[in-house]
Amino acid sequence: MANEHKTYELTVEPRTVIGKQSRQLRRQYLIPAVVYGPNIDPQSIQVPIKELERVYLRAGNITLIDLKVGDGTTSRKVFIHNVQRNPVNHGLIHVDFLEVNLREEMTVSVPINLVGEAPAVHRHEGLLMSALDHVQVRALPMDLPPGLDLDISSLEEVDQALHVSDLTIPGNVTLLTPEDEMVVKITSLPVEEVEEVEEAEEGAEGEAAEGGEAGESADNAGGAASEDES
Repeated sequence: MANEHKTYELTVEPRTVIGKQSRQLRRQYLIPAVVYGPNIDPQSIQVPIKELERVYLRAGNITLIDLKVGDGTTSRKVFIHNVQRNPVNHGLIHVDFLEVNLREEMTVSVPINLVGEAPAVHRHEGLLMSALDHVQVRALPMDLPPGLDLDISSLEEVDQALHVSDLTIPGNVTLLTPEDEMVVKITSLPVEEVEEVEEAEEGAEGEAAEGGEAGESADNAGGAASEDES
């Protein structure tokens, strides 16, 4: 089952400084940003770094955000469309917000969340190979799922696979990725890993056998001692 849809709030201020002067904002723990969308004029804004990081961590790129600009009471429905980071320290340097029309469908890439555990992997009989981690879907902004779950607990054997067709798609969402595309597959263990598993199993069996022999020796010794005492 996909994650529950949730809307987050973010309050920002209009921005007057542009270009190289925007560096001054970062000293005030603010990030330069812009809001744009179909049939609207782009607006320059500034966003508190801490609040933006908090919201972005939870909302990502496909969860709606109520963006409130300045003292206005009306919020704008937006997605975090593009995030630029410093390549050295990974700090935020600029953000684009995309304002959407709630009555117009959008095409987005939605992540696939693997849930459960593959028995073949748990038994050390194979490895889980991921072939696809996103699918393309189309829906109204309020209906876009933040993610689609795929249960892998049915993967019992090597070469068994799950495909896009195994995803559960909400009725108000149109799947655009071909259903025959593979998502995950159980592959054979490398030869060296198979040998390691076999050696570990043999070692465990050997220790169990030695423990049994030691127990029998102790019992025999105890029996002999009892006979001597008698």
